[in-house]
Amino acid sequence: MKSLKSALIIGEKNIFSELTQIVAIAKQANALMIQMLKEPQNKKVLDECMQTIKQLEKKSDNVTFKIGEDITTGAVSPNIIDNLLTSAHLADDIVDIYYYLSREIYRMSKAKFPYSEAIEETEWAALFEGMLDLADKALTKLNEALLVSDLSQLLQLRKEIELLEEQGDDIKDEGFDQLYCEAPNIHYLQFYHYTELLHKFDDILDTCEDLSDLIVSIITSILK
Repeated sequence: MKSLKSALIIGEKNIFSELTQIVAIAKQANALMIQMLKEPQNKKVLDECMQTIKQLEKKSDNVTFKIGEDITTGAVSPNIIDNLLTSAHLADDIVDIYYYLSREIYRMSKAKFPYSEAIEETEWAALFEGMLDLADKALTKLNEALLVSDLSQLLQLRKEIELLEEQGDDIKDEGFDQLYCEAPNIHYLQFYHYTELLHKFDDILDTCEDLSDLIVSIITSILK
C-alpha cells in the first residue's frame, strides 16, 4: 500500500495544509470562548472576545473561499473534489458555531430576569468548559490527521476523535438532566439559552468527528 505522502499529489497536499489553517482558527476561537465563560458578567471582556471571534470567522470564510478555488482549479484528483469541498465547509462550520455561541453568550449577559439566581452560572460554566476542553483536543487531533503520513495513525486519530465526541455526548446529557431539574424555577429564555448552548457545543464535537470521517474517506479513496 502506498504511503499517504506519496499518494497525495501537490494540489491535494496544499489543500490539506490550508485546512489546517481553519483548524488553527477554530482553536483560537475555542480559547476565546473559554475566556468568555470564565467572566460571564464582564461586558467588556465578552464584547472584545465576541468581536475577535467575529474577525476569526471572517478569516475562516476567506480561507474557505480560497480552498474552494484551489480545489476547482488546481491539481486535485477528480474523484475526491466533492469530499474536499465538503471538508472545507465543515471546518468553516466549526468556526461559525463559535461565532454563534459568542453572540448568544454576549446577548444573554445583557438580559435581566426576576429569578436569575436560580441558575448556577459557575456550574454551567464548568460544564461548558469541559466540552470546550474536549473540542480543543479534537481540533488538535484533526490537525494531526491532516498532516499524518501513515494510514494506521490516521485511523487511530479518527477513533480518538470519536471517543471525544462520545464524552461530549455524556456531558450534554448531564447538562440536560440538570436543566430539566431547574426548569420549573427559571425563565423560558434561560431554558432556551442553555438548550442552545448544549446543542451547539456538542455540534462542534460532532462536526470534528464528521470531518475526521471525511479525511479518512478522502485518503482511502486516494490509496485505492
